[in-house]
Amino acid sequence: MIDKRAQATLMAALLLVIGFAAWPTYAAEPALKNARLIGRFLDAGDHSAFEWPGSAIEFAFEGSWLDVVLDDRGKNSLVLDVDGKLSRIDLKKGSNTYRLVATQGADRHSVRLVRRTEAFFGTTTLKDVRTDGTLLQPEPKKRSLLVIGDSISAGYGIEGMDAKCKFSADTENQYLTYAAIAARRYDADVITLAASGKGLVRNFRGAKGRTMADLYDRILPSRRDRETLPKTDVIIVHLGTNDFSGGARPANFAASYAELLAKLRANAPDAMIYAGFGPLLTGEDFAAADKAVGDVVKQRRDAGDSKTAMIRFTEPPGASLRGCDWHPNEAGQQRMANQLEDRIKADLGWVHTQ
Repeated sequence: MIDKRAQATLMAALLLVIGFAAWPTYAAEPALKNARLIGRFLDAGDHSAFEWPGSAIEFAFEGSWLDVVLDDRGKNSLVLDVDGKLSRIDLKKGSNTYRLVATQGADRHSVRLVRRTEAFFGTTTLKDVRTDGTLLQPEPKKRSLLVIGDSISAGYGIEGMDAKCKFSADTENQYLTYAAIAARRYDADVITLAASGKGLVRNFRGAKGRTMADLYDRILPSRRDRETLPKTDVIIVHLGTNDFSGGARPANFAASYAELLAKLRANAPDAMIYAGFGPLLTGEDFAAADKAVGDVVKQRRDAGDSKTAMIRFTEPPGASLRGCDWHPNEAGQQRMANQLEDRIKADLGWVHTQ
């Protein structure tokens, strides 16, 4: 028998060996060897938990089949990319085995899983990967993007038929968001730290609870474990819509926004930082939010930070670019991706690869 003091000591020792994967890394031994984790994962060696939308797992292997074991509440879905061919996996409740690849020959394959849905729908845990062949290390990307945002960046309602549908896991898809599209065009990794209804300091309609100021540095939104923001090439901050919706004018928004930009700059001295805004707010709400964000960006530029700039995501009048609850649909997100790409090309000289 182990007494309570010994149990406490053992638990403390176990906690010390848990590693946190925050930017592209390779999972620890033994079960998940050579799985490349893109995003924020609570990595305990033999399993890795993730919640943020767009969290991705890459495998490379030589063989005829590949399975993964995933545990989930049964609400989430993933995009599966096998050698460039896309499909969707709707996860079942509990721990289940999913066959990702089944072929006749023992060929080399590239496999990528991307979480479509956001943290609201619960934790997904990668518990095992199995193959009849050999797991290899996927090639890392040379470029990276980081997004801190709300429902637009999370992919709310992208696959909705029109603006009348409501929030659901089925119509949400981070893979089709503007930042994810731009990242693929530049063959870059992307981390999306986004949650629907969240503002920087005030949530939609004043809803109580954690704001993005509380959440953006968490490894998993449901836990208090925190991670230093990564060094990256491009950062997009797309916040303010929920802060200023419904006539709200939070007095502490500008100071909190300036603090966030300062922290991002300290962690990524050479990154291009974009303060993104639009296209959900209209009228006086839009004008107030636009001015607040614009003023903060101007202050930074006046202080010598020439690599901080503003992007106003717009859409042509009358265009059918809306999904559920008036959020940008796939066409709307494509337009936003084009606008982001134009700025990156102008500011950094990047040329897309796809």
